[in-house]
Amino acid sequence: MVSRTKINLLLLAVAGLSGLLVWLSQPAPLPPLTHLDPQQITRIRINDLQGREISLMRRQNQWMSGDQPADQSRVEQLLKICRTPSLSRFTAPDDLEPYGLAPSPIVMTLDDTTLSFGNNDPVNGWRYVLHQRQMHLIADGFYHHLIAPAEAWLAKTTD
Repeated sequence: MVSRTKINLLLLAVAGLSGLLVWLSQPAPLPPLTHLDPQQITRIRINDLQGREISLMRRQNQWMSGDQPADQSRVEQLLKICRTPSLSRFTAPDDLEPYGLAPSPIVMTLDDTTLSFGNNDPVNGWRYVLHQRQMHLIADGFYHHLIAPAEAWLAKTTD
């Protein structure tokens, strides 16, 4: 009976140590694309090379596109880009053409912070984003919002 108890205690200690090692070996969370707080942003501007400009402003906790209410859900989804993980980053080189950023096809300004969107990385499909002379790679889940026409940003009416 004593040997079974010793074996069980030994197995319990090994399991506990294994769990501790797994917990300690967890990678640190990836840094966000920006340090902006989405709840503090009051202006969004999206421009492209074709001359399209989307301008949204927060007024009294409601997003507006000019004098019309904006699609609040769509704006909130877009603002998540502030905190999306930067999956990889490096200092931006002088030649931005290989990244599709000379010139950038889409530029988004959040208050006074500019994000320039380029091509997708051919290996993993992540999107190149230039922010403060740093090249970031992010998941490509926001691009459909960035290329949406102006009408897509308006609140849906229930006629």
